[in-house]
Amino acid sequence: MADRTKAIEEAVSFITGKRNLGEKELLELKKHLSLRYGLSELLRNSEIYEKIPEAKRTRRLTRLLRIRPVRSFSGVSVVAVMTPPSKCPGSCIYCPGGSDSPKSYTGFEPAARRAKQNEFDPFKQVSARLRQLESIGHSPEKCELIVMGGTFNALPRHFQQDFVKHALDAFNGIESRNLEQSKKLNECAAHRVVGICFETRPDFASEKQVSSLLELGATRLELGVQTLSDEVYQRVGRGHTKKEVIEATRVCKDALLKVGYHYMPGLFVERKRDVRMFRELFENPAFRPDMLKIYPCLVVPGTKLFTMWKRGEYSPYEAEDAAEVIAEMKRFIPPYCRVMRVDRDIPTDLIAAGVRKSNLRQLVKQRMEEKGTKCRCIRCREIGLRTLKENLKIDWNALELKRRDYEASGGKEVFLSFEDEENDALIGFLRLRKPSEKIFRKEITENSLGIRELHVYGEQVGIGKKEITAAQHKSFGKKLVEEAERISRGEFGAEKLLVISGVGVKPYYRKLGFRDDGVYLSKKL
Repeated sequence: MADRTKAIEEAVSFITGKRNLGEKELLELKKHLSLRYGLSELLRNSEIYEKIPEAKRTRRLTRLLRIRPVRSFSGVSVVAVMTPPSKCPGSCIYCPGGSDSPKSYTGFEPAARRAKQNEFDPFKQVSARLRQLESIGHSPEKCELIVMGGTFNALPRHFQQDFVKHALDAFNGIESRNLEQSKKLNECAAHRVVGICFETRPDFASEKQVSSLLELGATRLELGVQTLSDEVYQRVGRGHTKKEVIEATRVCKDALLKVGYHYMPGLFVERKRDVRMFRELFENPAFRPDMLKIYPCLVVPGTKLFTMWKRGEYSPYEAEDAAEVIAEMKRFIPPYCRVMRVDRDIPTDLIAAGVRKSNLRQLVKQRMEEKGTKCRCIRCREIGLRTLKENLKIDWNALELKRRDYEASGGKEVFLSFEDEENDALIGFLRLRKPSEKIFRKEITENSLGIRELHVYGEQVGIGKKEITAAQHKSFGKKLVEEAERISRGEFGAEKLLVISGVGVKPYYRKLGFRDDGVYLSKKL
């Protein structure tokens, strides 16, 4: 242990004194010191970074030693927490989960392990995640809270409120009296929550249920859609139909929430039909999600599907087949949708059959390149990840403001974006909605439009700071809001523009002239 401490001290001394140290030199230094001090494993970047004095943690050193920079290159740091194991309203045959893990999780995913280590306490989970992010060189000033663990709003109301309150208390670094105070405190906290996402089922997203989630601070809902076949829903014991998916999507969008779908290829349909159903997601205006998580069906021991697989009644896609199918599906994803994940984060030793490779997204990209096709979803074009992987040079003065209009769930959507046409790179975007005629929130009137999302990509820049090479804090967000105001007033004759805001972003919108209006902020036009 003493030798390791000496090696770390020597590494810190060398790194802070060297002006232009690169990744290759850093690796050589770690190899040299590990050999010199007889260490059984290489020094970790996180333990070196931890020992660098605060005053010497320059931006260059932070970038050099940062682990998994992708964690904050989409502009925010994701903090996922899990609820304790509890009974789920559904009885899906493919769903894992037992007495010591939440429904739909095995208990061995990174977030699930962290939850168990912290006794499923939301305060402890958030605190542990923030410490972890800081220890590997990230600065989690802008965070998205994701509440995982099955159907959150099937749990008792008092539990929901208490869980969110304690999670926010951890971001605030102080215990609050109640949920409302914790939300208010987060407006000026060191770790501001720019969005809160809940996982739920389509049959648990009625107007009343969605309104309850809005009161908790929800800005996004992830719906377990899985398929668009009523026949498959019945076969897997899902407990709802396509009708509930359509209604839930409309309710969420009319509440100005962002809508994500969990989608599961390989569920009892042959390949061509699988692709056709996926295509319907975007050709049919009743669906058209803002985000997708694509999870090919996996066979996990302890599920009813495992028994069927053992009897030869079911066969999932293996890695190569899944890559082919998803590569075909991704061709149909429009530029307004973001593919957040491809494949579940389940350890391979827990998968009896299905995709066992952890690089499915890369395999899909490889297949598309071989076929000469390209995915134009938000994630494949966002500036932060593109810069990280391809070292793009952006001319900030040559960006174009683009507009895409489409019908969705009985309303009209306007997708505004700043893009680098030459590099096909997305800098930031805004989702503007004219709700359907079935509006149900008192804050939203017939003469209202709403901003459902505003996001500027690129490396996360601290609140109130500027970085020459980063996209954030260059007024792109302000310009997008101004264009949304112009369209709302000039083209739709709107008298009011609302915005759904994360609790930690409200001060930003107030500076732009918005005022608190129920669970939203709004501005008279």
